[in-house]
Amino acid sequence: MRILSAIYFDDNGIKTEFTLGNITSAIYENKLKGKLYCPSENCSARISYSRGKKAHFKTWRMDVHSNGCIFRFERIAMNTGVNTTETISVEIPYSRRQKALQEAFRIMNLSEDEKAALHSNITSSSRNKERAISRIKKNVTGMQMVLFDGEEYDHQLMKPRTYICKRLVDEITKMDIDKIRLVMGNVVSVRGIGEVAEIVVENNNQSIKVVFEEAFIAERLNSSYLNKYWSIERLMKETGNVQFTGIGDIRKKSNAERPELVIYHGSDFKVNNTDMSRLAAQFARRDIDEE
Repeated sequence: MRILSAIYFDDNGIKTEFTLGNITSAIYENKLKGKLYCPSENCSARISYSRGKKAHFKTWRMDVHSNGCIFRFERIAMNTGVNTTETISVEIPYSRRQKALQEAFRIMNLSEDEKAALHSNITSSSRNKERAISRIKKNVTGMQMVLFDGEEYDHQLMKPRTYICKRLVDEITKMDIDKIRLVMGNVVSVRGIGEVAEIVVENNNQSIKVVFEEAFIAERLNSSYLNKYWSIERLMKETGNVQFTGIGDIRKKSNAERPELVIYHGSDFKVNNTDMSRLAAQFARRDIDEE
């Protein structure tokens, strides 16, 4: 979830909330740097302000949000023949996420021969790549992908264009838990829960729940997706087969429960390669034309 404000306590303990609308680089550098905190109750993580291409708040480097904080994420250091001295959270740009969703839909609709050829090309490419062996360990900056509030791409990053892993539902393993993944499968049910819904997606008799939590509802950019899940049910009735592609966090509460895909952005999932908000608008226009 995007951080929209930060809390500042002055020397007298008086609390002030700063938003992007009432903070500037000068105010931040001269007064607030290192003294802004997470707006969530009982969370002591510091918040920094970045002007960049688009001004935004982000988590102070290496600070950790408290358990239960909606802004909490885990930092995972990369360790491939190097000493990782620091980890940077790198945001996956919107354009990359959209391109990945388009590619996933294309893959889902390949013929069996095309899938076999694709698999053969990937396998052959992997075999032919020379494997670099690091004899001298270097101190480098590691990277963790996040869906929002990350750093800009940096020359220090080992892999500045880390691949967004795609998984059909039945390909998800325990190694994918707590990771960002692009999940593919067929919608089998949609259950409305207030303004959002719980979607069950499956492939080869394996299923995953797609959930939209409070962070999704609270994000103002998702307002056009709320109360629109009926459009997926209608699409299922009209076409009989609805393909789902979505990017989010894979989560599993217990071994007994099936995994969940947590979606944070309305634009990060599609049904039959169509944005749900756009799909609902298409149905609404069609109903008006038929009246």
